[in-house]
Amino acid sequence: MKKGTKSEVEDMQLAEACLTGNEKAQAQLFDQYSGQMMALCLRYGRDYEEARDMFQDGFIKVFQKLDMYNGKGPLGAWIRRTIANNALDQIRKNKREKVHEESYQVEFKYEHETEFELFNDDENELTNEKLTALIETMPTGYRTVFNMYVVEDYSHKEIAEQLGITESTSKTQYRKAKAYMRNLIEEELNKSVSD
Repeated sequence: MKKGTKSEVEDMQLAEACLTGNEKAQAQLFDQYSGQMMALCLRYGRDYEEARDMFQDGFIKVFQKLDMYNGKGPLGAWIRRTIANNALDQIRKNKREKVHEESYQVEFKYEHETEFELFNDDENELTNEKLTALIETMPTGYRTVFNMYVVEDYSHKEIAEQLGITESTSKTQYRKAKAYMRNLIEEELNKSVSD
């Protein structure tokens, strides 16, 4: 039988302790992941209140479904997926278009960094906070696909499955979101040059 890494063993021990009702372990798990998960929910909610509801409901599901964590892969990744799926379920349930993001360090996938790094260097002074604020102004549908693809690292196939749309719709929404984002960034850069 293959032994897991130290991290995997620690994750499994923490999960098992939570399942036995150990409040200290539950508090540790919550404290360890709550900041990242709230940031994730802020990307999906229309506003802070909705994001907070997604966050709270998501953590309830994490604790309810913790017995499903099998120790394969990081616990944080399992929690992230559980909370993201909960947020997407709420979006579908509310029959809205999709997503939101708060001012925090945007973690773009590597292949997308080159698309936006032009707008995020010292010369242009377009910070991650400003990029995040610009993302918040995108129409909800664009924001959802953009965040899922660029920030959450979903494939177009996964996005289509999660949102109940076709892959081509996901690709089209992403392409439109990129164009919309470029226009917003150019306007912001022109505004900062003229100031």
